[in-house]
Amino acid sequence: MTETLLRVEDLHTRFDTDRGTVHAVDGVTFSVDRGEIVGLIGESGSGKSVTAQSILRLEDPGRITDGTIRFDGTELTTADEATLRRIRGNEISMVFQDPTETLNPVFSVGEQIAEAVRIHETDSRQRLLDFLGVPLFRNRSAWADARERAIELLEQMDIPNPESRSSAYPHEFSGGLRQRAVLAIALASDPALLVADEPTTALDTTTQADILRRIRALRDERGIGVLLISHDIGVIAQTCDRVVVVYGGQVMEAGPVDQVLTDPEHPYTRTLLDCSVRNRAPGERVRSVERTPVDSIGGHKGCPFADRCQHATSACRAGQIPTIELDAGHRAACVEAPLATDQPSPQRTERTVPDGGETNDRPGM
Repeated sequence: MTETLLRVEDLHTRFDTDRGTVHAVDGVTFSVDRGEIVGLIGESGSGKSVTAQSILRLEDPGRITDGTIRFDGTELTTADEATLRRIRGNEISMVFQDPTETLNPVFSVGEQIAEAVRIHETDSRQRLLDFLGVPLFRNRSAWADARERAIELLEQMDIPNPESRSSAYPHEFSGGLRQRAVLAIALASDPALLVADEPTTALDTTTQADILRRIRALRDERGIGVLLISHDIGVIAQTCDRVVVVYGGQVMEAGPVDQVLTDPEHPYTRTLLDCSVRNRAPGERVRSVERTPVDSIGGHKGCPFADRCQHATSACRAGQIPTIELDAGHRAACVEAPLATDQPSPQRTERTVPDGGETNDRPGM
């Protein structure tokens, strides 16, 4: 029987701006089980990253106004700072899109991983003595162990010659190796949950596949839960067990990845699939959706995708859209669900991309 590790329920996160209040996350609900990889997919501005930041309570300057985030029995929305410090980086680790934001350029990669190991394996009193550099109390044996552990983590991340590379600096690593080093730091505490926010962006296809394979292996070897955030349908399809499709800060559709991506029941999910470069035959025009993406300032009534969906009716704009349970674990927030199999996708414009070219899998971008 599966055990729920993370449960996000009706989460609302808002930001105050000069133009008004932005409803960045507007009632998101999903869960991640132990040993499961759940994908969070949507175009830019859909609320993916803010959802991840809210889980770790890093939403500032935003604020959580409603909902619950329950991690392994602890309610994070009401947790005190001491509890959050214990959980962040220990029980929940996060990998960001740009590894240069995580790695310090003035320290070697091995030193930074060893420091992460020490932080998570040493009590606060010993860390203070080590930081002050008090020779009498400095635990040299523990530092040596941490360095050995750092080399082991580099090896687990498939970094060649881990012992010698541990002395290298971040600028001496390629983009793919830097991202693997960041993964090593994230895993130094042996977390129960890994949150990976666009971990393969700007990487070449081969390196991207290696990173995703490593994430799957971590799930298989350690049994950790993974929340994988991406705008790339291909990344989600080849890595995740379940997928949550978000737009305008709301969940449009969620369920087993093979079911959602092969038999989508929300017009927005169908749009994402239609606009994906990966679903384009050589020479075929790349599709995009007409009209401007939803403005989340002040919130909105009804379905946030209604103004871009040719199937929208007055009911789609009238009020809260019910979530329809379609099958075991498969749900969609659409008054028209289940959709007819021959129902066309929302209106699109097309533009030509040369064979072998790439574009973002983002409607209207």
